[in-house]
Amino acid sequence: MPHILVDSFKEMPLPFECNGVEFKWYAKNLEHPDEGLIGVESEGVPFLLQVKPKKGAVLIKGEKITRPSPNTLLKRALQGYIKTAEPKVAYENISNIESSKLQKPPKALKEIASFDAAALPDKPLWIEVGFGSGRHLVHQAKENPDVHLIGLEIHRPSLEQVMRRIELDSIENIWVIDYDARLFMELLPSNRVERIFVHFPVPWDKKPHRRVIAEPFVRESLRVLEPGGTLELRTDSENYFRYSMELFTGLERVKLKLFKNMEAAVRSKYEDRWRRMQKNIYEIHLESLSLSEPKAESYDFSFRKSRTIRELFENRASKASVQKEFFVHFERFYAINEKDGLVRLSFGSFDRPEHKYILIEGGEASYYPHEPVGTATNYAAHEAIREWIECET
Repeated sequence: MPHILVDSFKEMPLPFECNGVEFKWYAKNLEHPDEGLIGVESEGVPFLLQVKPKKGAVLIKGEKITRPSPNTLLKRALQGYIKTAEPKVAYENISNIESSKLQKPPKALKEIASFDAAALPDKPLWIEVGFGSGRHLVHQAKENPDVHLIGLEIHRPSLEQVMRRIELDSIENIWVIDYDARLFMELLPSNRVERIFVHFPVPWDKKPHRRVIAEPFVRESLRVLEPGGTLELRTDSENYFRYSMELFTGLERVKLKLFKNMEAAVRSKYEDRWRRMQKNIYEIHLESLSLSEPKAESYDFSFRKSRTIRELFENRASKASVQKEFFVHFERFYAINEKDGLVRLSFGSFDRPEHKYILIEGGEASYYPHEPVGTATNYAAHEAIREWIECET
């Protein structure tokens, strides 16, 4: 990740603009005052720079929850801080900013905060979960120009590599989204998707709760698939294959197709490696058999008038609040001034939690950098959060 190591952190008069980046405020950690967050915005994308001490120096880097795409936005912000504060730099890895192939978010990149399923092109919709190198995603887009593809990937280098390929080849029928597929499916309307590809997911043998192929994901996949649409799993892991077969055959009605060591439309670099190792490749196609009910839920994640950051800090819970269906954990508190600031929190379902900030500014509260995914579990957690955030008046 792009970062700089400086001799000391110098707070600048805020707000100011440099390098096409707006530096808005600095928020100091209320429990560890030598740590903080800088609120910035570049190309319309809000994110945070994290400031923390490290071995007698100060590390400034992109904050993990809000990290933007492409990395150029983050490098530009770090470079802007250096130009303005003029610190003594012990180390930096941002000097190649001008040679970066992606200078701003490309058209193919869709922010989850503004994702609108109603804006999808009127074409058959295919989804690839965890596209990795993007060979399969790009191949399918080129071979099927009348289909619209959505690629989901949380590994940032893979995401940027594929975005560069899309730009280079002028591919118009792909959207890429940096988001967890297990949550994303809940944003899609019922009966809208024709094919879902899950090729070589991480097996997670020691942490099976992290597997993408799990009951909630399969349930949502069958809801969004049109009748006759398919969820296609391809794996080199016999454990994952047997686990998935047990899950699929446990459904009330099921139609499966099973393949072993069949050639794919295009191989990933990992499959090439596994073939050389003479590993077996398993493929399962799960077909949707019925029309699903429309998904009509709509959730309001807004807040009424908020307490101040000091009041919230003084009334903080000593441990996470755990309910039957969700949890809420207030983790860290940062003050911009006596009233404004940020609260870092995690909440929602136990196996698919959301990680967000709540920005308190001018007596108003809002999720930062964007609202949670609109799920029933997240909304139940939000209702609990509201009770703590909002003033009683």
